[in-house]
Amino acid sequence: MIRIIFTFILLSLGTSYSFAAHNYSKDIENFAETLVFKKYKENFVLTEEQKLNVTAIPITNRLTFEPCSTPLQGNIVGDKIKNKTSVKVYCNGDKQWDVYVRLDVDVLMPVIISQRALSKGELLDNNNIELIYKAKSQIRGTIFSDLHNLIGTRMKRNLASKKNIQHRDICYVCEDDKVTISAIKNGLIIKASGIALSDGNIGNTVKVKNLRTQRIIIGTVHALNEVYVTF
Repeated sequence: MIRIIFTFILLSLGTSYSFAAHNYSKDIENFAETLVFKKYKENFVLTEEQKLNVTAIPITNRLTFEPCSTPLQGNIVGDKIKNKTSVKVYCNGDKQWDVYVRLDVDVLMPVIISQRALSKGELLDNNNIELIYKAKSQIRGTIFSDLHNLIGTRMKRNLASKKNIQHRDICYVCEDDKVTISAIKNGLIIKASGIALSDGNIGNTVKVKNLRTQRIIIGTVHALNEVYVTF
């Protein structure tokens, strides 16, 4: 009985030591993340909409570390922060050691994506699009970052689920849509109804037929289903 209890105590101590070592690896990883995060903020400026994501790649379980008796120290390898960055973390305490921690560093940008597969001609709303953050290095093309700017626009093509919504994918004025023609002359604005004869986004020129006069005119897309014409 005494032998069984003694064996249990030894196993418990071994488990506790292993757990402590594992937890201290997390402390080392957190230290490396904080070091890179602070260094990045000191040297680079993020826009209001950007976020910085610094994630340490877990240290292998084969390595164990005794808690350092002094504050941890660290240096960024090459003194340069990249997408793949390494930090040398070391202890100058009673029992000295060092380890290299690898980290992924990403600037995240807001981007609107499809919640599900979208079909050509489908109207966009809060039920089929969403805002997420993606690594800047993974974003291609001209994207949208504000949901309100896309609500009510229409798809020009099919799009798979979880894909970025790009300018080429949608139209604020789509062919055969009923639009408002705002004619500007001498500071006065005269509004009329029309039918779009081509697709366009904000700032693009489109052909529109005036429903009252049947005249075909060229205007500039100003907003959702609204075209400005200047005389």
